[in-house]
Formats: sequence, C-alpha cells, structure tokens
Amino acid sequence: MVKVEVKEIAVANDGSYALVLLSTAEGEIVPVSIDLLQARAIMIARTKEKFARPLTHDLLLDIIKILNAKISRIEITDLIEGTYYAKLILENRGLEFEIDARPSDAIALAVKQDIDIFIAKDIVEKNSLVEEEFFPKGAAQA
Repeated sequence: MVKVEVKEIAVANDGSYALVLLSTAEGEIVPVSIDLLQARAIMIARTKEKFARPLTHDLLLDIIKILNAKISRIEITDLIEGTYYAKLILENRGLEFEIDARPSDAIALAVKQDIDIFIAKDIVEKNSLVEEEFFPKGAAQA
C-alpha cells in the first residue's frame, strides 16, 4: 500500500463528473472519477464547514464514535473494470474490522477526520500520472 493525500478535486468542463486527484510522496497522481455530489461532500470535508444538522458522513462518524470505535485508515484496494473499491479500517478494543465503502465516501471521511489514505501499489503503478501532467510548472492551481 502507498500513502496518498487529496491533492485536488477537479470538475469536468461540462460538469458531468469530477476527479479526486490523489498524490503520492513521489509526485505521482492517481485520478479517481466520482460524481458531483461526492465531490461536494469531499470539498465540504476539506473546508471543515459546519452545519446546523449532521450530514451523512457526520452521522456515520457519530455512530462510530458512540460504538467506541475509530477509523484508523482507509484503503483503496482494487480497480476492476473502471470501478475503484475501498475499505474503511475500523478499530475497536484492539480489533480491526474492514468495511466495504465507495472510495468517495471513504475519502470524505478520511479528509473530515484527518485519517491516512492508502492505495494499492499496483493501482499506483498502472494508473498514475506524473504531477506535472496535471499541474504544469507555472500554471495556476484552483
């Protein structure tokens, strides 16, 4: 597994989808396609915006906390026919539990709680691009 962080959220010019750009320490970028609602959830998590009532990810985090568990990390484990698969790794009383999750939900939770994100090394090797392909030197970033 390779540790990554959310570098950027990029929305397609036609607004039909978004990409979460995950960055490795070596400057490799792994683009993960998500829909706009999930992109919004990750953007909200990044800004730490507060709402009067809990949103879906807040609700899940509250449930996990009440159960005396915590998310220790998320893992993006597979890419099958264009679909990424992820797991939430929960800890409770010294035990680890893996929960299947959409990568977008897992990433939103990780960003919201400053939890480490890992991605399978083979996914990085087969699907990453060099950072300069997304962010040419001297170009402005959003």
